[in-house]
Amino acid sequence: MSQPTAASGIAPLQPRSPSFITPEPLTPHAEDSVYLDQLEPPAPPEIRVAGLAENTVAPLNQMSAEPQGKLPPGAREGVFQRIYLNGTWLPILEDEPDSLGFGEFDAGIVLGFPFTRRDTPLLVTPQFGMHFLENSAALDIPSTLYDSAVELRHLRKFGAGPWAMDVATAVGYYSDLEHGSSDAVRITGRGLAVYEATPGTKWILGVAYLNRAGATVLPVVGLMCEPTPTTRLDLIFPRPKFAWQTAGSVPGDERWLYVGGEFGGGVWSVTRPSTRSLDVISYSDLRVLAGFEREIAGGVSWRVETGYVFNRELDYDSAMPDIALDDAIFMRAGVKY
Repeated sequence: MSQPTAASGIAPLQPRSPSFITPEPLTPHAEDSVYLDQLEPPAPPEIRVAGLAENTVAPLNQMSAEPQGKLPPGAREGVFQRIYLNGTWLPILEDEPDSLGFGEFDAGIVLGFPFTRRDTPLLVTPQFGMHFLENSAALDIPSTLYDSAVELRHLRKFGAGPWAMDVATAVGYYSDLEHGSSDAVRITGRGLAVYEATPGTKWILGVAYLNRAGATVLPVVGLMCEPTPTTRLDLIFPRPKFAWQTAGSVPGDERWLYVGGEFGGGVWSVTRPSTRSLDVISYSDLRVLAGFEREIAGGVSWRVETGYVFNRELDYDSAMPDIALDDAIFMRAGVKY
């Protein structure tokens, strides 16, 4: 707050002493601010929990108990916040009846709106995805599946205390677009509480609602910390991750190598090619991966990943037996602005 300036011959007014402790000025840092352009994209049917609360809470001495009405660091003026594109390829390693390969493409745009205040935004994310399946005829499933959804997400810190929240819900339509079905409509969501024990340590507790067979609700629990200024450790189920910063990183342009794991899959309403009858299929897998990411605040960021996919299952709602699929490898690349 600016100080009063003395007029000629008049002593400046002395402000009354406040009854609260004035916080130190906010100095944004890439590692502890709410960077909207660095938040992980919402990605049903996959779950990407590691990025949900990664930058939600700033250190206590940099947060004011009173509303500031300012944009979070990294946020853009106006409604547009970010656009992202991702591509994944999972090839068939062996020509077997229980093999399933696919290529995936998904894209979305993040729009931000003030939610009571500018610094507690409501993020609206329309998104669309396509899955091109290999060896689908042997499994009696369509060769192309589609995802379309809109997610609503809200981030909020509670006063000057250590608590914050990250909540989201999405309504989507997941099918082969052959025939309309209410089974294609799916509501997913998550609710996370974030407790900042120290400026570099955050505890995460919550649930993710997947609304799919075999994994309707998943607990989200774990610890996020920075053992050193150039390392990050996310001990969070179901997506642990360890990242370390590489040479050439500067504030606002960071380069990271990382290893981790994730829980993937999805649910779609489909028309079975052999009988033309409606069915619902559910796919799930576990993945271990390694990758490289370049994060440019306010610019074009990108990442590349590769990993091993195992514990793959394809389930049918009909009487057809479920199928244990062969293990595979995958490659993924993404860009966001």
